Amino acid sequence: MKERREEDILAKAPIRAKLGEAEYEIKPLTILKAREWRKQLTTAMESITQSFGQSSTPGNLGPALTSALIQFPEKVAELVFAYAPELPKDKILEEATEEQLCTAFSAIMRVAFPFLGQLGTTVQLMKANL
Repeated sequence: MKERREEDILAKAPIRAKLGEAEYEIKPLTILKAREWRKQLTTAMESITQSFGQSSTPGNLGPALTSALIQFPEKVAELVFAYAPELPKDKILEEATEEQLCTAFSAIMRVAFPFLGQLGTTVQLMKANL
C-alpha cells in the first residue's frame, strides 16, 4: 500500500485495499468511531495474549504461542470488518488471501494510530525531565 500523504489525510481519502481480485476503499473513521474501534482492538488482542499470562513456565510458551497463532488471523479479519463494515465480508473471505487481509489491516492500523510519533516524542521529553 502506498504511504498516505498529508493531502490524503486532510481530504480524508480512503485507504485502497486489494482483497481478492477487487479493490476496495476503506474510509478513515471519525474520532469517536476510531476510539470505539481501538477499544475493540484492545479487547481482541487481550483475548489472544491472555494465554501468555496464565503461566510463565517455559512449558506453557509453546501452547500459548500456538493458541495465539490460531486465533490471530480470525481476529484480524474481524477487526478489518469492524473498521469497514461496508465491505462484502463473505465475498472477501472467499476470494482474498490472508496476506491481502494483513496488508489491509496494516494500513488500517497506521490510520487508527496516527499519534504514535508524537507519543514517542512525549515519552522522551518526559524521561528527560525526570
